[in-house]
Amino acid sequence: MEAPVAEIRPNVNKAFILNILFVLGIVVGIIVLLAYINSLVGLGVFLDILKEFGVDFSPMALLGYGIGSILLFTGLLLILNYLSLNKAYYTLYRDKIVYSRSLFIIQISEQAIPYANIAKISYERKPFLNTSKIILDLTGMKPDKLKMDFIDNAEEVVGKLHGLIREFRANYYARYAQDYRMQNIMDKL
Repeated sequence: MEAPVAEIRPNVNKAFILNILFVLGIVVGIIVLLAYINSLVGLGVFLDILKEFGVDFSPMALLGYGIGSILLFTGLLLILNYLSLNKAYYTLYRDKIVYSRSLFIIQISEQAIPYANIAKISYERKPFLNTSKIILDLTGMKPDKLKMDFIDNAEEVVGKLHGLIREFRANYYARYAQDYRMQNIMDKL
């Protein structure tokens, strides 16, 4: 396999901060919902069901255990999310881009995108956390877009991608012209 030209990694810290804010918003919403249910009908309804199974809790203990369980589960999810964000990267070769994701030492997915299938490259600046999203419009492939989120220095990366694609197409057309000339010579013989 040929040597990679470059490797692009998303800004993990900025992606993780956004994920933390999103998850914390959901957790706060669930906690507010539990507190609202407690004030509206009380958690005694659930306690009656638990008493049937021989489990006896106070309403505040049930609320505390519920909130604690949610926070513990959220913490575990955030740790897994951070680890998976650290293992996502894009490797640029002379003829393709390879997007890889892994968790610990297990590779979750790998997708190769030939430069011949890239129709357009654009990017969007995200004002929040000052990052960018690079969008590759693809042809002849099932996911018709590849979105590279949380990329720093997007202008530089897009310029590098344009240069690699230009070089690939120039080589492709030169090879095609040479093969065509050779075929014409062979046809005359």
